[in-house]
Amino acid sequence: MKFLLELNQEKEYGQIPVIGPEGKVQYTIRGNLDNPNHTLYLNTIEEEEIGRLYSDGVGVIASFTVDVVNHSLVKVKKVNSPLTNLFYVTRLNYLVTGSIKKGTYTFRSGIKNVANVKTIMGNSGVVLVCEIKRPEDIPFILLISILFTQWHVTPLKLPIFPPIGRKYGINLN
Repeated sequence: MKFLLELNQEKEYGQIPVIGPEGKVQYTIRGNLDNPNHTLYLNTIEEEEIGRLYSDGVGVIASFTVDVVNHSLVKVKKVNSPLTNLFYVTRLNYLVTGSIKKGTYTFRSGIKNVANVKTIMGNSGVVLVCEIKRPEDIPFILLISILFTQWHVTPLKLPIFPPIGRKYGINLN
């Protein structure tokens, strides 16, 4: 299943639409990770929360937790190795290989590919293309992909609620 995430600052409501395999917005992602207590939220278009990603604030190296409804907590950890740039997703036992900086990486379970993510330039900015094999992995892959993107590009400002200032002509500054 292919999902597209358009990462730009042009969205009226400060959220990333996630376009599903049918070409329609299926999910939205809100929030940002520029502070330790900030969270990313993955919601359906009906505003039902599916999952969230947040910093757990443990240790010197940033560690993140993915909390998906009806699933155990999953942690994203960097594998310390000078030779490789590997990440490990606990509970799911996925290794993330590839180049986070170049925006092309693969989620692997053993030798099997579970998902591929690549970054491309679209008409209105950067687009993440996520090819996900299993439906149960969708919330994890989408949230972790945004996490990796925020690590190597300028963080997007994704307010939790729609910014009313622009829409109604009110200057909040």
